[in-house]
Formats: sequence, structure tokens, C-alpha cells
Amino acid sequence: VEFLPKFSVRGIWQRWRESYPTEGSKSDDAITLFTGVPTIYTRLIQGYHAMDPELKATSASAARNLRLMMCGSSALPQPVMQEWEAITGHRLLERYGMTEFVMALSNPLKGERKAGTVGKPFPGIQVKILADEDNKSETKGVGELCVKSPSLFNQYWKLPEVTKESFTDDGFFRTGDAATTDEDGYYIILGRTNADIIKVGGYKLSALEIESVIVEASSYSFLNLRLFVHPAISECCVLGIPDKDYGEIVGAIIVADADLKRKRDEESKPPLTLEELSTWAKDKIAPYKIPTRLIVWDSIPRNAMGKVNKKELKKLLVSEE
Repeated sequence: VEFLPKFSVRGIWQRWRESYPTEGSKSDDAITLFTGVPTIYTRLIQGYHAMDPELKATSASAARNLRLMMCGSSALPQPVMQEWEAITGHRLLERYGMTEFVMALSNPLKGERKAGTVGKPFPGIQVKILADEDNKSETKGVGELCVKSPSLFNQYWKLPEVTKESFTDDGFFRTGDAATTDEDGYYIILGRTNADIIKVGGYKLSALEIESVIVEASSYSFLNLRLFVHPAISECCVLGIPDKDYGEIVGAIIVADADLKRKRDEESKPPLTLEELSTWAKDKIAPYKIPTRLIVWDSIPRNAMGKVNKKELKKLLVSEE
């Protein structure tokens, strides 16, 4: 296992080229497997498009020689998966795990890998969805994902009450992630029950679902397919913001596309308005899922894994208000 000191788009592409310098050749210390989060693959795609034609050819050829590429930590936008496959020939393998039980679900090594899903349980692992009876979501079979596995941990160190609350009576671990399944039985993670599920007027909405609509549209724009009417977003975070009337409202924090932001700044206009976002979104998601609060930041804070801590962001927004 090889760790880089820090994430480097140039460094990763170079390491792959060193592993497979020419077609059919392989160095003694060649990289054979790569795993990353969606943000990493988006950055690698951007780096690839900035290369000259010759470097693109050698980089894509080298990447194709890896045995497997995986993606995890958060949902992978379908356009990113499609573009990565077009460049490298690899259809990224998404899977699901936690420290408490390592890996539990995965798309197949051989078989259909479905974007936006984490596949099915590994052999010997039991998975169930603990239904929420009060859920008004339009998606049936939504609830908390629970796992029973031979690799499941025993207890949280010196936290007996937390341990007790984390298990069902029949021994399943409560992951804290909301999930559902598609028509083929592939599991779809809707987000953390305490951070990614937004409670708006009695409805429980998935922040990840709304994010995927916005981010995928932005990705399509980045890939020059121009399906996004206002290609203003390079990053997006959707979360519930406390509201006295509805309990919560849908808020969207965005990082504006640098080129578009510069152009709009020259025109003394914001990179994107809530009205523009609402007009675009009305044909793509239900009206009650459209963000009613838009916040533009220069960057969205992420941890070392590339994840956004929405609980901390909520506290920050509340304190600012």
C-alpha cells in the first residue's frame, strides 16, 4: 500500500505513467489498484483535460493498465463515472463500509456496476432497512440501514450506553445512514439520518439526492454537454437549515465556477441567484425539494477524507444568523 504525502493531481497521473511507461510494459513497483473519493476523480478529470494531446494519450494508456479502481466515502455523480470510464476504460466500483464492520456492500467485480448505488451485501453479511413509520418520503422502503457481519465490532470503548443504542434487539448494528433499494435490489445510501435527511414540513428529503441533481448538472456542463442552464457551480453542499415555520428548509451552499464568477463580477452580478437555480430545478425535482436558501462561498470545508461535516456547517450558519 502506497500513501502519497498529500493529494496531487499531477503526482497521481505521473505515478501511473511511471508504472506503465509504454504500452505493454510494467515497472517492478507498478500501481495495480487505486481507491479515492468522488472529489479526487473530478480533480483528476480536470487535470487530464489540461494536458497536451501526447500527455493525455500516455496518461490514459497507463491508467487503463490498473487492475481495479474504486470509489467510496460519498455518492459518485453519474457523469463523473461516465467520463472516467471514457478516459481510462475503468467503470469505478462503488462500495460501502464503516470502521465498525469494515466492508458490507459492494457493486460486483464482475457484473453491472450501477452509478449512485453501493451494490449488494457481501457473502455472509446480513443487511436490512429499519423502516421509519413516520416517513412521508415518496420513496417506499426508506429507513435506517442495519448490518450484521462476522467482522462487526463488539462495543465502543467505555461507552456502554452508546453501544446499547447502536444495536437492534436482534443484533444488527444501526449505521445511522438512511437507505433504500432500487428495482434490482441494489442499495442506495440517502445520507446520514442526522445530517443528510432534511425534515421539511413533515417530509423527509435526502440532501444527497438534491445534491446529485445539482452536481451532475454541473458535471455535464463541465463535460461540455451543456445540460445545465446556468453552469455556475463547481461544488455544492445541500443541508437542512432550521426554520420556525417548516422545521427546516432546504439550503444550498455552492462554490461558483471560477471563470463564470470572474465574468459575472465584471458585470456586477452574483454568479448564481436563487431565482436562476429555482427556475432551472423546477423541471428536474419536486417543488418542495428545490432549495429556498442559496449561499455562495469561496470553498466548502472538507476533512482529510474529502467529506463535508454538515453538522458543523449547520452550527456555523445558525451562529452567523
